[in-house]
Amino acid sequence: MNSKWDDIVRCINEAQRILIFTHANMDGDAMGSSQALCHVLRHMGKECYILLEDEIPKYLDVLHEHDDFYVSKAPWKADLAAAVDCGDESRIEKRLDAYRDAKLRICVDHHIPKEDFADYSVVEPEAAASGILIYELIKALGAEIDKHIAEDLYAAISTDTGSFMYHNTDARTHLVAADLYSYGIDHVKICNAIYATFPLAQLRIEGRSLENLQVFADGKAVISYITQDEIKGFGGTYEYADTCIDRLRTIEGVEVACMIKENEEGEYKVSLRSKNYADVNAVAVIFGGGGHKMASGCTLRCDLQTAIENLKAEIEKVI
Repeated sequence: MNSKWDDIVRCINEAQRILIFTHANMDGDAMGSSQALCHVLRHMGKECYILLEDEIPKYLDVLHEHDDFYVSKAPWKADLAAAVDCGDESRIEKRLDAYRDAKLRICVDHHIPKEDFADYSVVEPEAAASGILIYELIKALGAEIDKHIAEDLYAAISTDTGSFMYHNTDARTHLVAADLYSYGIDHVKICNAIYATFPLAQLRIEGRSLENLQVFADGKAVISYITQDEIKGFGGTYEYADTCIDRLRTIEGVEVACMIKENEEGEYKVSLRSKNYADVNAVAVIFGGGGHKMASGCTLRCDLQTAIENLKAEIEKVI
């Protein structure tokens, strides 16, 4: 699956028009990694955009200083399509035609891949975040890192490691993060915006997710949900439910936490997290999703009660 960085560097050097694709419903790693790469490619004189199909989450506004990076429609046929933090075509969703239409495709990601869907790939599931790999790619390109790029990468790494708390955090993670400080990053600004600033409606949605909580597997697992009616009733938006899974994961004695969020299309987006040993990716894959052993997700298109029961049955197996 992995190509040498030399192949990726050659593809970038030979391309002029480059589109970057992250997974749908961007998180901090996807946004930070893609913005850092877009910065670098533009500094290299490339025409580069990030093709987006949904809204940027409000909690990432601290990074959103470059509206001109983002487009909702491909402005031209790309010389190169770069999938970043997106190891599966299904995660590109509505932008898939633009991705496939590019003359050449590359992938830089740290998720467990389902299939190789690029011409050249660097996929390292052992990397704590795609931000780690984009940092290494920038070094391989011989490109300069400035404060903006460093802050994008720091946010990417911090969010995907749970502020350096998750099992994926290792020496490599800390060494890259330490180097980013040398570029003058304001980590307090980033951390306060991402981890310590929440709308009241978001906290109320978290509270409702606790009210909807079901405990099973002898107390080792919990599952909860939030519906669109509940989200709107609190004056919130779909993205406000993103932090519910983090709250569920903190419950004492829980190994696996599962959060179901209804989107505006009536689909159920599922987030799965484990603390120590359970492989939640094995659960997500059953339902057509994927991710990491300790953090994965999937989308279910059925009624809520069926979703809950099916998920509980598969979670019990991995516990």
